[in-house]
Amino acid sequence: MRSLAVKKLYLETAPGQTRLGFFGSDDRLLDVWFDAWHRPNLMETVHNVRIERVFASQNRATATLADGVAISIRLRKSDASLVKVGRILPVTIIAAPRHGKPWQAMLGARLASAGMILLVGVADGASNIALSNNIPSEDRAGLTARLLAEAGSELPSGFGVILRRGGSKLTDFTAPVSQLLKQWQDHANPIVADQTGCIYDSGGLLERARRLFGDLPLIDDPAEAATISALLDDEIAAACQPKTALSCGGNLWCAQSHALWSIDLDGNGVTDFDRLFSEAAIEIPRQMRLRAMSGPVLVDLPRLAPAKVKKFRRALETALGDDPRQPDYLGMTRGGLLELQVPHGEMALYAVMQEQPAQDALAGLRLVMQQPPFKPVKLAVSRAMAAWLEGGGRPALDHLDRQVQLVVWSDDTHNQSAHILG
Repeated sequence: MRSLAVKKLYLETAPGQTRLGFFGSDDRLLDVWFDAWHRPNLMETVHNVRIERVFASQNRATATLADGVAISIRLRKSDASLVKVGRILPVTIIAAPRHGKPWQAMLGARLASAGMILLVGVADGASNIALSNNIPSEDRAGLTARLLAEAGSELPSGFGVILRRGGSKLTDFTAPVSQLLKQWQDHANPIVADQTGCIYDSGGLLERARRLFGDLPLIDDPAEAATISALLDDEIAAACQPKTALSCGGNLWCAQSHALWSIDLDGNGVTDFDRLFSEAAIEIPRQMRLRAMSGPVLVDLPRLAPAKVKKFRRALETALGDDPRQPDYLGMTRGGLLELQVPHGEMALYAVMQEQPAQDALAGLRLVMQQPPFKPVKLAVSRAMAAWLEGGGRPALDHLDRQVQLVVWSDDTHNQSAHILG
């Protein structure tokens, strides 16, 4: 069975937007993150904010970042005594906007890797060692003792650590804690407690990825840049469609409502169910990552003998284990649907690509960057793309290191892409 472990990264820095592609051992794209100038990626950034409103019955509060971006703060029971209107508190951004909701945050400053979460600002006298609630009860005592022995001495006053489910198999707890602590101490901004502002900027897409996956090789051959950029475009376009074809002839149909994601495994006449389910056990988790599915995910499967269903579930859970978001397999619903729960995080891929005409215009600027230097370029764009590039996208256009002439085509009815003329 193919693994969905990330083996290499591709960082594309272009005017207006950075894209980070995650590739597996078979060179298939597993995930892609975006950081656009007109919509900066705030994931894992840490801020001091002033609480504006508290909705105790909904376990949330609202605040505004220093640059005016609205956020919604998820509150735990232990947060109730801390969160008061007007109080300045640290928060960590944990999820992108979705369905009209603002950026989501949780109270407290934290920095996460695949196996650990570093807590900053732990109160005097409070325990600075904890385990994820998802770690089985039979393993907790031994892991707690190890974590205290190996990592406890590394933590200065005011710092703590949570062992994540993905870190329970680590052979060394000291190094991951030390690495997170060093990153925080080297890059955190010295903001006093009664001031608002950004405390930690997450380090950018590449730094975030390496906290999760380690120091993976980076594809940096200029000769491959245009090919990989086009591959990203093609994979993204395909993942924005509802249907994903399997090589056996079956299909996955993916759709999102306001409440949940659904995936339908369609045999499409395939008679070799072993092959169909074997491919689906890999492609379902891949599509979940590539499309940035989050929240409840329900999977509808063709009828199958119980023994083969168990085999499929085991294969599916193994593939899900490579997802750094650590999805939960919840079992089967009474209606026979397989139920998964994925923590919210990056913006859904289709939502990113719906930022039009911005994304189409940025694709055009990437084409310009691939042209020979020191040569004027004519870029054909729609009226909407031209208006965006002269407005909100002007900084990206001005950042180009070559002369560009925008040529607006007269007929906008054919849904053309930006392209180079001549």
